[in-house]
Amino acid sequence: MQTSVQRLIATFEQAFQKLGVSVSAKKLEDLAITIHRAMTVQARHFHNLEHVFNFLNPDNPIQSLAALYHDIVYYQVDMGFSPAIWGSIAPYIHIESDAIYIVEDPPEDDDLLDLSLEVFNFRPGQKLSIVGELNEFFSALVMCKQLEGLVCEKDLVKMTLCIEATIPFRGRDANGESHFDVLERRLRQISQRRNLSFTEAEIENAIVLAVIFANKDIESFGETDPRIFIENTWKLLPEMNVALRASNAYSVRHYRIALEKMEIFLTNLNPANIFNQYRNTPSLEEYRMLTHYAYQNVSVAREYLWVKVLAVAVLEAFAELTGGDAPVSLFMGDFPDQHRLGRRIEDFLPERCCPEWLDHDSYLYRLLVYDTPGISSLDVHYSPLALFIYQNLPPDDFRRCLNAAHEMFNDQITPHRFLHHLGWQIVREVGYASAQMAPTRRDVLLCLVEQMEPEFTSDGEFGVDKPVWSMDDIEDIGW
Repeated sequence: MQTSVQRLIATFEQAFQKLGVSVSAKKLEDLAITIHRAMTVQARHFHNLEHVFNFLNPDNPIQSLAALYHDIVYYQVDMGFSPAIWGSIAPYIHIESDAIYIVEDPPEDDDLLDLSLEVFNFRPGQKLSIVGELNEFFSALVMCKQLEGLVCEKDLVKMTLCIEATIPFRGRDANGESHFDVLERRLRQISQRRNLSFTEAEIENAIVLAVIFANKDIESFGETDPRIFIENTWKLLPEMNVALRASNAYSVRHYRIALEKMEIFLTNLNPANIFNQYRNTPSLEEYRMLTHYAYQNVSVAREYLWVKVLAVAVLEAFAELTGGDAPVSLFMGDFPDQHRLGRRIEDFLPERCCPEWLDHDSYLYRLLVYDTPGISSLDVHYSPLALFIYQNLPPDDFRRCLNAAHEMFNDQITPHRFLHHLGWQIVREVGYASAQMAPTRRDVLLCLVEQMEPEFTSDGEFGVDKPVWSMDDIEDIGW
């Protein structure tokens, strides 16, 4: 079996042969190592070599070369630009505070920069969004610089179009045009300005390839099994949240913030804007099917995140009331693997109940009940806790408690008041289970649960709007 570096070398060699280009062994090695170094950064869990290799098309060298480079720059994941990448793009970047700009006065007669600017419709001095087009633009520019003198200008334009097309979720404009209708006109203008002599058929083929490439980049949205979509979504959490890269060490609050950000993203995402179509690519039937599954996956993922957010909210409330934020593993235990077989919080929760309103055939229920490969390796995997809470809250109560959780996150209510929204059974069982897992907080947790019991069992109105335990109380217990 080939190593990843060997496979990169072979991919470059095969693509260049298809294009009729002769490249030295040393150059092939240099190109492959550049890709390998950029794509194997430890923080990359999704945008890595596996993602790149999934793009390759042995019959289409344009697609394969664009695939190798399309994510070579990922500023927010890599915490900046790697030294090898920085050497290619430093003359074109102006960084001011946290903002990144294309330089106002780029080097003169830099034809490859001009080509990239034209394809992306950017201008010198333009501010680039870190969560938008920055990565795509500089990835394309690095590609052009790396392949300068090896690939003809016409092919560089096609590859740059492919990478530009991966800027996601743009939908249609005010005139009802797709972005690929706009790209078609743009390519026609570029061809005229640069005397590239694109025929109408070549223009259409280039845009078709860009559509195929763009849809390939977000193909997990079209998975028929929501479990696979959520597995890929979970891989993005440590990429986009530095705190989550330390497995078993990140805190309850850090994990909740990461889930909240993903929840907000999926809540605001219009599934109709995920997949792209240009003329009859993909076919109307296939496009409708992809969009159908996109709606399904986004809907299921939202529900799954809501349950997980509510579960972590319970832990956060207990943590805040008993000494402050702490590693999730203190309350939950380590995620299970072949090396760690210790007790976990679900070992101390009661047997699952089966309320009448619960749909055992729903995607959400099956995600919570069964292990999801790929999630447990990057998550403390407390679906058992999430399932326990889900099973004990009918839909109307669940929505009310989720709203209360967000109010707690926004400091509109205290953790104590949030817990009261959940009901006595959840507070009692999760509180006792957490006490078994966190020995340093055991006494405080048990006292907290005991003090809260009369508030649930009495007929009086719950009116406490402050933490139960002051630091003096905690010190008296022995914290």
